[in-house]
Amino acid sequence: IPSQLEHGILAEDQTMPSFAKTAVAALLLSCSCVSGFVAPSGQVPSVVAPSSAESNTALNIFSEDIPYGEESRKYRRTVYDFDAWKKHRSQDRFWRNMSTIASSGIYRGLLNEVGAVSAVAALAIVWNGLANGFTDFDGVTHEAIINGLPKLTLPMSVFTVTSPSLGLLLVFRTNASYERWDGARKMWGLMINRSRDVVRMGAQWYAPGTEKSGFLEEGAPLAEIDEEVKAEKLNRLSKSVWSFSRALARHLTPPDEDEEQFQKDVRERLEPAQAEALIASDHRPNRAMYDIGCAINDLPMHFMRLNQMDLDVAHFEDISGGCERIFGTPVPLVYSRHTARYLTAYLLMLPLGLYSGFGDSWNHIALVPSVAAISLFLFGIEELATSLEEPFSILPLIGISNKIGANCDELASFKSSLPEPPVALETTMATTSSMSEGVPKIAAPEPVVVEVEPEVEAEPEVEAVVTEVAEPKSRKFRIPFTKSRN
Repeated sequence: IPSQLEHGILAEDQTMPSFAKTAVAALLLSCSCVSGFVAPSGQVPSVVAPSSAESNTALNIFSEDIPYGEESRKYRRTVYDFDAWKKHRSQDRFWRNMSTIASSGIYRGLLNEVGAVSAVAALAIVWNGLANGFTDFDGVTHEAIINGLPKLTLPMSVFTVTSPSLGLLLVFRTNASYERWDGARKMWGLMINRSRDVVRMGAQWYAPGTEKSGFLEEGAPLAEIDEEVKAEKLNRLSKSVWSFSRALARHLTPPDEDEEQFQKDVRERLEPAQAEALIASDHRPNRAMYDIGCAINDLPMHFMRLNQMDLDVAHFEDISGGCERIFGTPVPLVYSRHTARYLTAYLLMLPLGLYSGFGDSWNHIALVPSVAAISLFLFGIEELATSLEEPFSILPLIGISNKIGANCDELASFKSSLPEPPVALETTMATTSSMSEGVPKIAAPEPVVVEVEPEVEAEPEVEAVVTEVAEPKSRKFRIPFTKSRN
């Protein structure tokens, strides 16, 4: 037999080598099925580009040294601009997305699962070839090698009945995960808005001399604003607002990924004492909010305006608590685990149900790539849901924090481009209802004297003195009236 194999000559009665070739071909299509569902090691796997063109291992279809799995999450923190949106909705997006399947981090992390399903398909082909016969490479049909083996198949009705419930589970799983991602992004969007608002109010309401009453007392001179002191205090406010977003970003990311860069950023932007206090804190976002409150209290303005700024700072506490809730509480484990088990069992048995439908292909060999593609996309749905469930490692938190810092620094440096209006002492009071720059005082009207004519037949008059209160002086006048007989 070895000599005949060497020359490529096989007799029709030598069925075992022909079937061995069939079995080997089916197993090669299973894509490294032996390692299916093996628990990953502590080190994050990565795919390395082949060192030579002759290398033909399964993983060398990738041309770049890009990590996948958990390590690839940091490369999904995309911030779109105009060019990115134009490319995103281009007409060739379908073919472009299909061409990048091999480099997708989601699919590259599913090789073990897809390989396991392909292995079941290959096993079904080999088993049924032994039990029911097979066709060799020359097109010759052979009888069963091992008689008495049952045919390894399942009726398709099993999958028809169970597929709707599996679809519902996957839909609910992805919706729940997307809501968590959407909620996290909205919280950070609210943080951007409130951060800008706090610094804007601090820059616009900076008014020395109005701390107590909210307006300049009559006769008091207008206080001159020291621009250097103002810039210093607003800069402290801006940096403190930035420190909260940066501290929260570090609070929600792994220490080994961001701790070193966090300490470097904080020491570069904050005063040494403030930076070291923030780094040494157990809960850094809380310390950053305390620093914001101190910076606000140091601004000269009426307490009602300070209170309005503090209301915006209170939103930071809600944002921090909301992010911690999402991070610390996953989708109920019973739900996610049941979905994963259901999907795994469904796909592992799927080759047995599809086996008979591929009878037109050579030894049902088309079953292997078909179930591999199906399992790749169905496992991908569950993988997407798991990736979105914890959204902070795929959101550009540090990029958002840097954007907040740049916006706040710019707001703190703004100067009014409008000409200064003449300021009257009577128009400098800030009311609590409008919180505007000033509401003019309304002059009191002159008192009006009302004269009442006496009646024709009147009793002796009784004079009464009525005092009308008016500003700025009071005036007395007499009103005659008739005493009633009743």
